[in-house]
Amino acid sequence: MSRLDLDALVKQVTSYILAHPYERDVWEKAPAITGILRWEDSKAIDGAKAWVDRAVDVQSTRGFLSYDEQIELAKGHVGVFSPTAALSSALGYCVLAYHERNKEARLLEAAHLQAKALLAAPRTRRGGFWVRDEGPELWIDFIYLMCPFLARLGRLTGDSKLIDEALDQVDVYVHHLVDKDEHLARHAWSESPNHFLQSTFWCRGNGWLTCCLVDLLAEIGDHPRAEPLRELGRKVFAAIAAHQDRSGFFRNILDDRHSKFEASGTLMFAYSAARAVNMGWLDAEYLDKAERAFRIVAGSVEPDGAVPGVQVPPGGPGVPFAAALYGQGFFLQAAAELKHRLN
Repeated sequence: MSRLDLDALVKQVTSYILAHPYERDVWEKAPAITGILRWEDSKAIDGAKAWVDRAVDVQSTRGFLSYDEQIELAKGHVGVFSPTAALSSALGYCVLAYHERNKEARLLEAAHLQAKALLAAPRTRRGGFWVRDEGPELWIDFIYLMCPFLARLGRLTGDSKLIDEALDQVDVYVHHLVDKDEHLARHAWSESPNHFLQSTFWCRGNGWLTCCLVDLLAEIGDHPRAEPLRELGRKVFAAIAAHQDRSGFFRNILDDRHSKFEASGTLMFAYSAARAVNMGWLDAEYLDKAERAFRIVAGSVEPDGAVPGVQVPPGGPGVPFAAALYGQGFFLQAAAELKHRLN
């Protein structure tokens, strides 16, 4: 395999993140902040802290971190998105990360307000939080945005009910969205009328699932409900890995050979598979697959640090490709988990 200058790539990708603050973004910056925190770059960590502080500054009366506005989406299965508190919960995870570092009471208070807003959100009949006000819908993305946050707050405060809620949300979302035969997640389901808004085995959607599992398991430790999550993860990783191209990439729609290679889902596999191996619950053979995934994307990083080939929201087929902060963030997270193999 070709040699990587990993430290230089991490600096480039980090610089791109900090140069693109997207203040009114509600969630895309969360994986980027998490990625920055995986590297001991004090200037970058301080820069990302300014984003977290600003999200707290504009926390709405309803408790939503960052801006509380309707979102207009690019071409895809929905045109508008009026968020519930599920969306901004992604930033709650980062707020708590800085609270753990700095012990700022203001940050913990903001996280509590965000959690209170989430717990008050409308639910499906089985108890799944709606993702948008337009209807009773579950999108696979949202277990990543909500569940590690709830579990982290539960761990920090000793509130086991928050951890139970995080685990319950995974159960509900998996019940509706993970195919019981293929062990892959579909994208978006509506309770009424009962149908899939977008039903493909979307690459990044399955990445949201595996990233949720590894981050959630890191929060809950030796919880009685941890082993079923690990078993689910093993099945999902095996199903995803079966679709890896010889290049290392995954296609935007995993089982569609006419679909483009997609960078963010490829990086999410690299990160989550490597972390699962490093945590000790996934076979070590997945490190080779994760490294191939990371290296092929690393070779495409542009001089300004942009990671190209990332499909923009709302995902699924027919949506444009560009650079996006979550792609940047999962590059940093994957690099951190694979550093011992890449240096």
